[in-house]
Amino acid sequence: MQIPSELTLAAASRLLGDASGQRPHAARRMINAAAMHGIDLSLMWGTVDRAPDGRATRVREVCLAVPGSGKTAVLLLGEPTGIKPSPGDGHPERVACIRAACEHLKGRVLSLAQTLPEPKQTWAIQAFGDAGFTRVGDLAYMKRGVQALSAGAGGGWPTDISVRNVRGGPGQGPSAEDHALLIEALDRSYEDTLDCPELCGLRQTSDVLESHRATGEWNAGLWWLVLMDGRPHGCMMFNRVPDQGSVELVYLGISREIRGRGLGARLLEVGLEGAIRTDASQITCAVDLRNGPALRLYARFGFSEFGRRVAMVRPLGSPA
Repeated sequence: MQIPSELTLAAASRLLGDASGQRPHAARRMINAAAMHGIDLSLMWGTVDRAPDGRATRVREVCLAVPGSGKTAVLLLGEPTGIKPSPGDGHPERVACIRAACEHLKGRVLSLAQTLPEPKQTWAIQAFGDAGFTRVGDLAYMKRGVQALSAGAGGGWPTDISVRNVRGGPGQGPSAEDHALLIEALDRSYEDTLDCPELCGLRQTSDVLESHRATGEWNAGLWWLVLMDGRPHGCMMFNRVPDQGSVELVYLGISREIRGRGLGARLLEVGLEGAIRTDASQITCAVDLRNGPALRLYARFGFSEFGRRVAMVRPLGSPA
């Protein structure tokens, strides 16, 4: 069932991994934070216990859907209860909650549901898998400080390559011309990509670009276009995330035609020099563990891994 308003506090507590009511203060903080960030807590589906008169009295399992930018929605699942829960405890109910949330989302202008459980959360990975989600990559989360670069690529750009900042205004995003160039650059960079290739084609590239722009705070001075003979063949996007005191490398990719020329290292150096000049205390990124070249590149520039997530998605309809 869709969680009624009188059970919002109980459902929020379940999302925090507690079903006994011992975390009411944390659940209230979550409700207040959700309101501040525009998260609609009515988009929770759960299984419940009922009293003899039919009233819902306790939330057993719960799934929250958070629609976001780029026609996507993130799904969050309540953790199993108990000190040492069996992997199968509550599994059919968790699957049912996820499926109910996805069926509701199909009625909205959304194309993709996604989730990012930790690798150790096998109960969540299994539940999302049985609810129709596909595992599209295991992600390493990496970070570095804002200290000066100790490993640089050096040198200039080849004669056929030029790099410039994206044009656009605060709160407006890229200009119409550069918006089109970025879409062309992204499409070229997806060819033979090693970074979650299973995602290619699941959304329109314009929706992907909107998701990138909406991450943190957009600043044209931290986005770059890579041009070969005047045509877009790659791009790099950094966004400030003020509430985390960080700058996130949202995307870096170049076309198949210009790979293998050392351009990725030179491009990353340019981006990091810009990110270091912000007021952030760290720079972060996420990369598919199958993408060996990217992992080696980030390590070369001082990034180290601090966590992992499993990326899973479920299409909600054909791209439109």
